[in-house]
Amino acid sequence: MSATLALAILLVGPAGGHGGGIRWEKQFDNALKRAQDSKKPVLVDFWAEWCGWCHKLDKTTYVDPTVVKLAEGFVAVKVNTEGTAKETAIAVRYDVNSLPTIAFLSPHGRPLLRLNGYQNSQQFPRALEKAREVATKVMGWEAAIDKNAKDAAALSALGVHLFEQDAYRESAELLNRAGDVDNGRPLDERKQNRLLLGAILKSDERFAESERVLKNALALPPNDHFDAKLLYVLGKVYMAWGRPDQARAALKEVVNRHSTTQIAAKARESLVVLDRK
Repeated sequence: MSATLALAILLVGPAGGHGGGIRWEKQFDNALKRAQDSKKPVLVDFWAEWCGWCHKLDKTTYVDPTVVKLAEGFVAVKVNTEGTAKETAIAVRYDVNSLPTIAFLSPHGRPLLRLNGYQNSQQFPRALEKAREVATKVMGWEAAIDKNAKDAAALSALGVHLFEQDAYRESAELLNRAGDVDNGRPLDERKQNRLLLGAILKSDERFAESERVLKNALALPPNDHFDAKLLYVLGKVYMAWGRPDQARAALKEVVNRHSTTQIAAKARESLVVLDRK
């Protein structure tokens, strides 16, 4: 960067829709509405006044010409994590616990991609391009579900994506809906959906529901790859539920039926823990 350009950026100050930087919406709800109207994903900059790296983003990355151009494909909005009660609630909703955090969302507000920490002007264009690629997929699934609420393929794909983004509550809701309508879908998909849903329910200590979902998956035609994992998670459910005999039975089945897999080694470790109790 030339000394002249650097001086110009310092004189202009933080980007906020002025001076050639990213043009930021000031209200999150307005940004989502604009995103829905324009069919663009959302770029959210979570910041606070004390965050030096946040201000550095404003003075460097967010005024870089390549970044500014790529950002036109998004609706950009800033959220002060220590601002209004509404802004604070948005930060809590997206589990923002460090700054700077940059989140990319679909027009429905679903997470696409998340960046923690400062991004320089060489890194950020790649992130914008990646977010755009993910957005194309996610927005396609959302459109399919909006058109047909029982689109099993879209429900499954979006549910798995949200699981990978740690958006477990909404992932569970979508995976549960997929499980109600996925007859005829590939076996791997059906098994995976129930495995992820069972794991989420276990984490929420909804043990009876988790057991039901995992057993439902095991009742489908056999699939060694997923069945080992399903049995292992079922065993862990029983351990957490205080049912050691059922836990041993499930974990021993993993060891006996899937002895050469990595999950069998984990099952053996869990059996050792059980035997110590």
